[in-house]
Amino acid sequence: MIVSLRQPDANAFETLIAMSRAQHEHEALPFEREPVEIAFKTLLSQPERGAVFLIDVEHNGECETIGYLVLVYSFSVENGGSVGVIDQFFIAQNWRRQGVGSQVIPLVEATAKQHDCVAVILEVNIGNKGARLFYEQFDYQPRRQHCIMSKRL
Repeated sequence: MIVSLRQPDANAFETLIAMSRAQHEHEALPFEREPVEIAFKTLLSQPERGAVFLIDVEHNGECETIGYLVLVYSFSVENGGSVGVIDQFFIAQNWRRQGVGSQVIPLVEATAKQHDCVAVILEVNIGNKGARLFYEQFDYQPRRQHCIMSKRL
């Protein structure tokens, strides 16, 4: 199995939107197409803000798009420089726990390094023990006594 990342072109945009909808459903989040579409188009047209990747798997001579990942760039005084933030990471249900994520994480970290990031930050649902254990095997550490807060403007 060969896993690769590629930026979506116009032909793959609807696939990206459909996967975003599936990710929102999986996380029990409301999905509104317009703001999601605007966000994807912004990232695709302004690469200095981040990157959108489709996750492709070549298996048994067939290539299939099975997920996507959004990496955005920010700055952190605490981390001492630019950071990459994994904003969304989705793998289709039937491809989970097959080693795809274990191949994606190093590819994303390499991309972050190419953009001079000194760290990668991500968010995991506190109740998702499997995801926490997955990221910990790549040396991601939970921040004790922290919660993420947000306000929609």
